[in-house]
Amino acid sequence: MTYCSRFVFALVLIVVPASSTAMAHHEILAKFDPAKPQTLQGMVTLVDWKNPHVHLLLNVQQGTGTGQWAIELESPIDLERSGWTDDSVKLGDAITVQGIAARDGSRQLWANSISMTNGGARVLNVTAEDLPAPKQVRPAPRWPDGQPRLGPPAGGSGYWAYPSATSLMESVITCTA
Repeated sequence: MTYCSRFVFALVLIVVPASSTAMAHHEILAKFDPAKPQTLQGMVTLVDWKNPHVHLLLNVQQGTGTGQWAIELESPIDLERSGWTDDSVKLGDAITVQGIAARDGSRQLWANSISMTNGGARVLNVTAEDLPAPKQVRPAPRWPDGQPRLGPPAGGSGYWAYPSATSLMESVITCTA
């Protein structure tokens, strides 16, 4: 196996699992139908505080039985900006969720608002925030050999790009035999 083929093989081993995670993120309206508004009341059985979206599992009384619904929310970053923490809604909380149902009819709901069933205190209020305008346009920092530097610029600190970017990758691979 040549150096180039070993490099490509190693890259595939790294990129394929990472791409499956990236592909888990989706356009909300591709999965949920705004023409299907729905309100659910139930008890929280799971809080999954992970990217790309936070999920709650909710036991909902349906007729004589109980059905479990997956409630999808914004990303942890967007929820934190709105004052949420991973314990804003806890296991056993009785909540009312208003949102839009899944297009495929499955028990999934995109939450537009969540309130506590007892007392009606609203606990979800995600506000859309525009990205701040950059103070000055700066090129990506580069190493002395010209390759992009995926860190702060020389002598700088912090993150030099918008943290809301979904990915940062180089798509061209050049190999020589």
